[in-house]
Amino acid sequence: MKKMIMLASIVLLLSACSEQSSTAENKNSVNDSNLENENNAVDHGMEDKSAGFTMDSDGEVIEAEVPQEEEEAILAAYDEYIAAFNAEDLERYMAVIAEEPEGFDRAEDQQALEEAFSAYDTEYNPSNKTIVKYTPDRAEVFAEIEVSVTAAEAGAKTEQSGRQVVIFKKEDAGWKVSGLHFIGN
Repeated sequence: MKKMIMLASIVLLLSACSEQSSTAENKNSVNDSNLENENNAVDHGMEDKSAGFTMDSDGEVIEAEVPQEEEEAILAAYDEYIAAFNAEDLERYMAVIAEEPEGFDRAEDQQALEEAFSAYDTEYNPSNKTIVKYTPDRAEVFAEIEVSVTAAEAGAKTEQSGRQVVIFKKEDAGWKVSGLHFIGN
């Protein structure tokens, strides 16, 4: 999950610093610029491709009906997920990840983050947090997000904005991150 966002950010960083031009051709296909593996940048290996959000006629994201107590718990889990990532606190971050995520491999994610936290300073700044889908055991949180990545040694910085849907599942320990979809602007 995070490794895909980090990979995308790293690619942006490297392409911004590169003096060579790319020869890739964009054919305006849905598959343009996706990685050719099962965990691509569009669906992150999600088996259930039903994650997403709907907008009303004014362009506002439509909120799901969620019991107040669950809404508070889900949004608190989302806030902790962002805060732990921004603090680069791997133990704290892994505490908000599902034991068996549906969209990524937990161990691979942890290893990728260890490497990313040492090589890059990354900050997520979300806005417009909205629970867009809810069942008693699964929820999806939409947010607009600004991502800032700075290479620790070189100091080169890149920024990207986009929309994300973070999928949570309810475990015995509470709401945990189980998947992520990201659409860059």
